[in-house]
Amino acid sequence: MSAVKILVTTDGSNLSDKAVDTAIELAEQVGGSVVGMTVVLSAAPAGGFTEEEPIVKERLEAISHKAAEKQVPCEVVVEHAETVSQGVLACAARVNATYIVMASRGLGTFGALLLGSETQKVLSQADRPVLVVR
Repeated sequence: MSAVKILVTTDGSNLSDKAVDTAIELAEQVGGSVVGMTVVLSAAPAGGFTEEEPIVKERLEAISHKAAEKQVPCEVVVEHAETVSQGVLACAARVNATYIVMASRGLGTFGALLLGSETQKVLSQADRPVLVVR
């Protein structure tokens, strides 16, 4: 059996930071690795990662730093896609992630039962387990 690889998504929010922390903790517990990723809703820059927006690099560097502190192997990926869900699912397939970890915001009292639309799309279309952090 291959090692556990946990894909974790970030948008730079406090809630996605919680998802990152959760993914790293899980990887640490099972001796796995983390693939930190963020989705950018535009075409990839011609020069690759070096030409990504600074905020995109900062998000991914934060994941790398947190993983390094826990001595969890980590790689980071920028996924350019038309929607967040497409980007997450494409990246999970490409890196052969064992699990996907992502955040979802609750929408008030009644809406707390609902998930964000992109999270719901990932849950309904994923071919691997998805852990939603709230």
